[in-house]
Amino acid sequence: MILVAVLLTVNVMMAQKKDRTDAFMYNRNGEYAKAMASIEKCVNHEQFLGMKTKDQAQAWLYRAMIYLNIHQDPELKATAPDALEKAYESLSNCVNVDPSYAKDNQQDVYPRIAAIRNMYYQEGAENYNNAKYDVAAVAFKKSYDISLLSQPDTACLNYAANACLKSHNYEQALTYFTEMKETLHVDNVDIYKNLAVTYNGLGNQDKAFEMISQGLEKFPGDASMIIEKVNVYLKQGKGQEAISDLIKLNELDPNNASILFILGTIYGDENSEIFDSSKAIDYYTRALAVIPDYYDATYNLGALYITMSNKLKTQANELPLDKVKEYNDLVKQAEDILRDGLPYIRKAYESQPGDEIKAVLKSIYVQLKMMDEVKALDDQ
Repeated sequence: MILVAVLLTVNVMMAQKKDRTDAFMYNRNGEYAKAMASIEKCVNHEQFLGMKTKDQAQAWLYRAMIYLNIHQDPELKATAPDALEKAYESLSNCVNVDPSYAKDNQQDVYPRIAAIRNMYYQEGAENYNNAKYDVAAVAFKKSYDISLLSQPDTACLNYAANACLKSHNYEQALTYFTEMKETLHVDNVDIYKNLAVTYNGLGNQDKAFEMISQGLEKFPGDASMIIEKVNVYLKQGKGQEAISDLIKLNELDPNNASILFILGTIYGDENSEIFDSSKAIDYYTRALAVIPDYYDATYNLGALYITMSNKLKTQANELPLDKVKEYNDLVKQAEDILRDGLPYIRKAYESQPGDEIKAVLKSIYVQLKMMDEVKALDDQ
């Protein structure tokens, strides 16, 4: 009975070795479908784990080679859509089952690790460029994971984290950025900024400020960190706190129209305690001096003049009936201010015509009794 058992075991082991050898030969001859069938028989046999680790590692390497070839064959890829995943799984098993085998055969193992990493990277980049950020994040993470078998590619984990930010998957982004900071010891301005962005997205402004403070301590005066600090303030509705940082940013980058625009927006908020129309006009005008066709600054400036005009009209309507002169003066001022704002609304409409801004422009024409312009607008 013992002899029979030994003979059966030997026969099984010989069959597995034959399947492994067949797989290698089929793969070398370009018969990938047959190679796949043979290698699957080998690695899925119940006695496979009884093989020597060296033999197991070799089988996993052959399997990786086969599935990589299948993945790159347009016709066969359709029959095995998970070929790249299986190649990745096989190389991981090869390295983990017998690290010494992988080291002794590094000329076969490590170039294929690099190939799989690059394939996942390309998949991630393609999806990222097509705004499929959730799919891109998965591919970039796999590219990073397989790089751990040789040389960790921190950039791929960073791409995965940023793709998560783009898809608003802040929980996963936090996991990846934290791993970069605490495990991979990444210590640059971007890691603090991105962690701040992530915490801000999660609504945890305390942790966001903690990351910003740490970042500014290491990289004082860095514009991107100051911008993120401003973003946290703005999300909390703390425009006043944001102003000093924005002014500091403006000093660092006086021709940054976005900073000037944000300052104009903060001062131009009529519901804010720091509403200051003259400062808002100044910042919007300066933004337009940098970028003349800046649509948002153009529209907001026109809208600000409308707001100022409406305030004067409200004051006029609240006057007693016997204050005729004062009423007429306020109405005249309101109309003059509306005329000041008209060119900006007209320019905004001409650059990006739409029903909403068309209605605003028509309203101004009506208030200023510009009926020919009203008719021309209606005829468009």
